[in-house]
Amino acid sequence: MTKLKDKKINTRSAKMIDNTDREGETLGSVGPFVKVTWNDAASTFKAYRINAENPSEHLTICETVGEMVAKDDKAIVIVMHGSQCDGCDIMAIPTDWAQKIEVLEVVGECITENSESPQE
Repeated sequence: MTKLKDKKINTRSAKMIDNTDREGETLGSVGPFVKVTWNDAASTFKAYRINAENPSEHLTICETVGEMVAKDDKAIVIVMHGSQCDGCDIMAIPTDWAQKIEVLEVVGECITENSESPQE
């Protein structure tokens, strides 16, 4: 896995300082672009069947794509969108909920999961 740079995300300008006194960086300059597949809690109303043999069937499988800017033993932080006027949108995923982290490749001007994916 690509090592994350020791910098804070700052989507307003490349030279702004955050509250940690470290220079801010713009989206795309801190970590790799990834797709995280993870299990989320799910709530089901009026269920008629509960699978006691495989309770994980009742979880929701989620996929989040973006720049991985932080990861430790408790959380993975993905930046999904950045705006100079509104900051950035993040998803914090508990590390032990992640089933798979795939580093996406840059192919030409596109980012792809792998070189066999069809190009649009």
